[in-house]
Amino acid sequence: MEKNELPDFPATEFAAFSTAKMSYFLPYTSLTTVEQIKTFFGEDFGKKADVVNDQLVVLGSEGWEPVQKGLIIAKFTNNKYKIIDVDYYRRDFNDPIIDSEGKGIY
Repeated sequence: MEKNELPDFPATEFAAFSTAKMSYFLPYTSLTTVEQIKTFFGEDFGKKADVVNDQLVVLGSEGWEPVQKGLIIAKFTNNKYKIIDVDYYRRDFNDPIIDSEGKGIY
């Protein structure tokens, strides 16, 4: 059975504010689909992110990096991506923006 490694976050893409800028996030769990990944990255899929041998990889400031389940992919206003953990998220961002059913709004 698949497990949601990030139960305190929406299962799909969502937005949140840091100081004054909107950022977008994709919680990466066993429940994340390739379609959700392609939607999140949009035109950047294949350029700044890809799925290779069932492994999501993202091009960040340090080069290509595999993404482990239970982490969060952040997309910043400068169109750069960063893989972060829950502690980093809680320290630097407000609560996810969600609808009444707990689904992420973006």
